[in-house]
Amino acid sequence: MQRKHLLVMAVAAAIAINGSPAFAGGSPWLPAPGGGSLTVSYVSQNATEFFRSTTKSPTPGGGHDLSQKTVWVEGTYGLSDSLALDFRFGGAQSSYATGPGLPPSQDSISGLADINAGVVWRAVDEIVSNGPSIAFRAGVIVAGSYDTGYINSLGDGGNGFEVSALIGKYLDNGFALSGEFGYRTRTSGDHDIPPNLFARLAAGVVVGSRVGVSFNYQMEDSTSGLEIGGPGFSPMVFPELQEDFHIVGPSVSIAVSDRANIGASYGRVIAGRNTAVSNVIGVSLNFVF
Repeated sequence: MQRKHLLVMAVAAAIAINGSPAFAGGSPWLPAPGGGSLTVSYVSQNATEFFRSTTKSPTPGGGHDLSQKTVWVEGTYGLSDSLALDFRFGGAQSSYATGPGLPPSQDSISGLADINAGVVWRAVDEIVSNGPSIAFRAGVIVAGSYDTGYINSLGDGGNGFEVSALIGKYLDNGFALSGEFGYRTRTSGDHDIPPNLFARLAAGVVVGSRVGVSFNYQMEDSTSGLEIGGPGFSPMVFPELQEDFHIVGPSVSIAVSDRANIGASYGRVIAGRNTAVSNVIGVSLNFVF
């Protein structure tokens, strides 16, 4: 049970830390009724290149850093054997180089990030079936407080909702697989924000009795939108871009007690469209109750 519980924390933390800074991820493994978890994480993103459409180009200021630092607070709570609630909120600060010389001058943006809250219903429990655990999540998105007319704004400034299907399976010898596949749509009074598809995949394994290691993949794909430098584009319409990205990287989770673990994660944008070519580093502290 301890090995299985650690894998749940490792895989779930991997998706959360290594994921998009704007949106939460669900889990097919629900907490026990009346129980749950609370996670505090710090995520740092840096880039010296970005995709202009699908072509890599130096970031503004002659290839100086675009950076964003975010502190997230996330939680889950089990309502029943097959129903759970989750939430995510946080604050962030972005900076970008504006001058061609060194050291570059920095413009800074800060504010509250988008809030995401949802409900997860587990349709199939692998403990009582021969197949994987299968769950479905519905979440609402509330826009944070930030300006949107910058290349590295904290988000797109839209309210909306997302739905997703989740699947997970424990395998022999301490291995586990997890996946989430979903659709997101948002609206804004100022901008036409494109809907997008998203997916998160993780493969984890317990090493020893307290260490979980996983490898993670995440993608988001806008179904429409403008191109940087294309017809209709200006800095004021960044939320209307067709923004796609693919992130891969490893993570590790260490149980420091029966109810707490620490985690670290690294991700790299390996392909994309109208997005920064970011390195993403995250650390987290997770409590189970």
